[in-house]
Amino acid sequence: MINIIPQIKYLLEQQSSLPLKIRSKPSITFGIIKFFFSIFQPFVERTPYFHDLSTDTCQALVRHNSQTFGTLNSMFIMREINALDYRAFLNGCNTIYGYKTMEYFNKFSIKLERNGIFIKIMLLILAFSTNCSIVTFDYSENITLISNSVSIINIENVFITMFWKYLVYQYGFVLAVRWFDSFIKYVLDVLQNSREQSNVQHRDMLGTVIEETTRLLKIDD
Repeated sequence: MINIIPQIKYLLEQQSSLPLKIRSKPSITFGIIKFFFSIFQPFVERTPYFHDLSTDTCQALVRHNSQTFGTLNSMFIMREINALDYRAFLNGCNTIYGYKTMEYFNKFSIKLERNGIFIKIMLLILAFSTNCSIVTFDYSENITLISNSVSIINIENVFITMFWKYLVYQYGFVLAVRWFDSFIKYVLDVLQNSREQSNVQHRDMLGTVIEETTRLLKIDD
């Protein structure tokens, strides 16, 4: 799996070293948050399954799954590196999202499973989901592209099976059921928070990331 923690630490340290007036600009913080969400492509490209899919299907995965994947991935990474201990970054997040949202974010991150392998498998499942986002109908999109893709369903089955076997091996059957239930709740919580706390700035940032990623996929085809 891709390890971007050193890069993010560097970005946080760079922000903290800037003059006060510059480091406080929301655009600096947004640059770091954008990096969290742009990890989707390099993350999935490290699996052979991604390269077996058509470009259109890969682009659809990016459009449908980037937000939920990126949100959960951001929470995990930020907790792992104590990102909110960097005062400049925390202030920037409070300015962009508000204190209430960041308080919720912090509480959710604390509740998130500590096992890194567990989280990475969760991210794989989300990345290759037929759709793990809030559904917004788009007349310009071919709605059969993902829903009728046998390849995507097969990939989902592989990762879900791997996840389940890992849980049973680690915790036994009864606790595995509880952990699987927790996984579903994590995803639902992320979706609910995304719907309630999203703002125009964040949606514009996410839209830019998705547009840039899908364009790169088309160029690489």
